[in-house]
Amino acid sequence: MSPEVTLTDGRTATMVREHTWLWVDSEAWTEQSARVSAGPVWAEAVAVPRRLTVEWSTGERTSCAGPGTPYDRSYGMHEPSPDCGLRLTQSTYGLPGEQAEVEYAITWSVRWQGSDGASDEGGELATMVSRASEHVVVAEAQSLRQD
Repeated sequence: MSPEVTLTDGRTATMVREHTWLWVDSEAWTEQSARVSAGPVWAEAVAVPRRLTVEWSTGERTSCAGPGTPYDRSYGMHEPSPDCGLRLTQSTYGLPGEQAEVEYAITWSVRWQGSDGASDEGGELATMVSRASEHVVVAEAQSLRQD
C-alpha cells in the first residue's frame, strides 16, 4: 500500500484524499494446483486468481481485475495507480487504535479433472475466496492559513 507514511510510534499510515495504491505480492497472484493419486485413480484441481477486492472497515471498498501495480517513487507522489487504487475520504481518528482494518480478498476460479481409472471427468467448481487483513492508520493533514 502506498503512500506509506511512518508515524512516530512506528506504525504505517496512508493519507486522506491521496491516491492510495493497492497490490498483492506476485507470489500470491499465481495459478495454484494440487494433484493426488492412488493407483489409477487421481484428481487434480487448478485455481486461477481473477479479482482482488480491498475493503476497509470505514466502509470504503475497491475491486480490481488484477493484482495491482506495486508503487515505486519513480511514479511520483501524487499519481494514481494505473490499475488498483482509491482515494480514502475519512481519517481513522477516533476509531479504536486510531486505525482501520483492511481486508484483501482474492477471488479464484477453480477447475478440476480426475479419473476413476476407467474414465476421465472434470469441470468447474464454485469460485473460492482467500482473505488476509491488516490494520492501517489513515492520517489527515490540515493547514491553517492566516491573512
